[in-house]
Amino acid sequence: MKIDYLGHSGFLVETASCLLLFDSFRADPGTIDGKPKDKPLFVFVSHAHADHFDPAIFSIAGRTVRYLLSFDLRGNKRIPEDRDVRFLDAHETYGIEGLGTVRTLRSTDEGVAFLVQTPDETLFHAGDLHWWDWPGEDPEWLNDQQTRFTQEIGTLADVPVDAAFVVLDDRLEEHYANGLGLFLSVCRARYVLPMHFWKDKSVVDRFKEGPARASDAVILDTAHETHWEL
Repeated sequence: MKIDYLGHSGFLVETASCLLLFDSFRADPGTIDGKPKDKPLFVFVSHAHADHFDPAIFSIAGRTVRYLLSFDLRGNKRIPEDRDVRFLDAHETYGIEGLGTVRTLRSTDEGVAFLVQTPDETLFHAGDLHWWDWPGEDPEWLNDQQTRFTQEIGTLADVPVDAAFVVLDDRLEEHYANGLGLFLSVCRARYVLPMHFWKDKSVVDRFKEGPARASDAVILDTAHETHWEL
């Protein structure tokens, strides 16, 4: 499995049989152009926020492309009518020909998260599913965030995940590690790739060195690296 980090929450995964593009946002199209043309490409969009949904994904040409989009993008006028698009609702499992199965979790913000199981790999992309523990926010809202996040990731507790793309957002200040720390305490991920950090890339180093790091998962350095062959 080859993984390219495209920035923010965007990843391109190459398996033995297909390509998977998650939440591409202002990505270099050359990254996709350099991949084998005979492998079908499955494009995932977790929700409609502008930092996750870039209409440029519909300009991909020269290969077979299927689009797997969150339910909140239904009716979006920026989606061309002549593309192979399927909208995925939360808390559902879909069989996708040529790929495997896709199970959706409900985000604590907008849209869905994806658990993708191919014949050889299991991948999890969180989208904006996270414990949004904003400093100074209303306590009742924060409690709801924690409860919903814990419930959603709890459904993954018995699923071995090969690669997990999970939020680590520096804007949460001293609470930046709470969501990813809880994910690691619940889920069985082999490799974890932090994403969704904005200006402060040092948040990845701080997390790897901090107490919330206690896990057997390998935390890949998305602050300084962009390509892995696993």
